[in-house]
Amino acid sequence: MDKLTASRITGGNTAYKRSESDFYPTPADVTLALLDFLNIPKGTRIWEPAAGAGDMVRAIGSRGYEVIGTDIQQGDDFLELPLPDRVGMIITNPPFSASEDFIKHALELGVPFAFLLKSQYWHAARRYAIFEEAAPRFILPLTWRPDFLFKQRGGGAPLMDVMWCVWQPPMRGGATTYYPLKRPSAEKGA
Repeated sequence: MDKLTASRITGGNTAYKRSESDFYPTPADVTLALLDFLNIPKGTRIWEPAAGAGDMVRAIGSRGYEVIGTDIQQGDDFLELPLPDRVGMIITNPPFSASEDFIKHALELGVPFAFLLKSQYWHAARRYAIFEEAAPRFILPLTWRPDFLFKQRGGGAPLMDVMWCVWQPPMRGGATTYYPLKRPSAEKGA
């Protein structure tokens, strides 16, 4: 089997070069599906610390939430930042290469947070310690494959499955709920 075929089978796509800083804009429906599920109280201030070009910031804002968007490309490294004033939740698609560090830092900040991760994220033995120490409250796989290259290729057949993992500190044990999310456009015309 050639490398391109193998990469595609495992959820990659080497037809496109890896994006600098793991920057892959998140389609709006991915964020809206999470917001629909969580039903976060209006007035909650949400921080998007890997905002990139602002796609998730716009999606969160479209639902009437106050949102703060920061990004390392503008000099705001999430891993070095304190929690902004009045933030009640963190929602982001972290760079995959820094996802473990993002989880650890968010746990230290002590507010609920949701991170978009590859569906096989917890399949790695080296991540078991994180799961055992602070298991997410929810694991929410998407029932569709988002096209993270939608701005680049304008369509195509995405191959990577993803899920939202939601933590609700302070962590006091308890079971993780697994619940697949439907695509909002199929339900509400989003």
